[in-house]
Amino acid sequence: MKQTPDATSSATPFSKLPGYWTFQLGGWLGFAAFSYVTLTIWYNPGELIPAIHTVLQALLGIAVSHPLRWVAKAVWDAKIWLRILVNGVAIIAASLAWTALRLGAFTWMSGEIISMDDWGGWIFGSFTVMASWAFCYHALKYYRQWIEQRELALEAQKSALEAQAIAQQESIRRLHAENLARESKLRSLKYQLNPHFFFNALNSVASLVQKDNKQGATEMLARIGAFLRASLDEDDALQHTLRDEIDILNQYLGIEKVRFGDRLNVEFNVDEDAQSVEIPNLLLQPLFENSIKHAVGRSLSPTLIRLDARRRGERLEIIVTDNGPGKPTASNGAAERSPGIGLHNVRQRLQSVYGDDFEFSVSQDRTSGFEVLIRLPCGAPGHRPFS
Repeated sequence: MKQTPDATSSATPFSKLPGYWTFQLGGWLGFAAFSYVTLTIWYNPGELIPAIHTVLQALLGIAVSHPLRWVAKAVWDAKIWLRILVNGVAIIAASLAWTALRLGAFTWMSGEIISMDDWGGWIFGSFTVMASWAFCYHALKYYRQWIEQRELALEAQKSALEAQAIAQQESIRRLHAENLARESKLRSLKYQLNPHFFFNALNSVASLVQKDNKQGATEMLARIGAFLRASLDEDDALQHTLRDEIDILNQYLGIEKVRFGDRLNVEFNVDEDAQSVEIPNLLLQPLFENSIKHAVGRSLSPTLIRLDARRRGERLEIIVTDNGPGKPTASNGAAERSPGIGLHNVRQRLQSVYGDDFEFSVSQDRTSGFEVLIRLPCGAPGHRPFS
């Protein structure tokens, strides 16, 4: 997937914006420098007291303007007309207070009495400064809120894109699982149409007819037909319950039971609460097919294939074992019985449906036969097989 530049990289992160006191101290320091250059040096060049007064009135301005912040925050969420009224009154009060402090400090430092006629200019200057302070405070606060909301919107957009990407990945996984399911059905169909399978099945029917066992022959043909109908079912669902899977499996085993007779013995040990858990379609048949081919087919002694299934918390545990000839070796010393195409296909389907949230293991030795262990999620959120 092509990567796009992060939209947040072009904006100032909200957490990196300067704080209130940075603006407060920096602004009044700038005011003091501006006043000194434009007024003090112009009217009182080289005089110490006016220079000190310029710095002192900036310090007094910090103290007087700070309560304006409290007022602004107190009415920030009020109606606009009330905010304008309250902030306006606060600005006027701050202007009068700062004017009185500036004049008092100047008289105390210089001993000079300021004429009442000059108070208007001092008050106007104070009002201009305090109104400018309030304007800058509100502008910066609105800007910070805009930055914060923009970051939240970008985060929401990023989350939406991530969710969309996850949905696309899930869609791809679903398509992959559907393809594997269709391939599994085709492989199952191929096996059933395999001449060797039909030869054995029809040979068993012919043997029953020769023995004048019409009921057995009829039952055998019915089992073959039922199994074909179940395998060729047009339902494209990728999953069904373990109970449904066992029903189809029994139809397959019924055919093989006629072929192998007492040599094939099957035992199911399935807990009741496990039967309703949904699993991928045609999951168990390849496991039993593997045991029939390598255990029952290679031994003249009775062979037991056992299915154990139980729920362990939110996991379904399935174990298929047989007590066949174990792990025989060929003349060249290589193991004759090894996981084949069927077991590989089972693992591949589990990987497609559950990702990495499953367990699949195969164990065998020379004495205890063959065992396949599968652990799956029991339909937990985010781990259900696709349907």
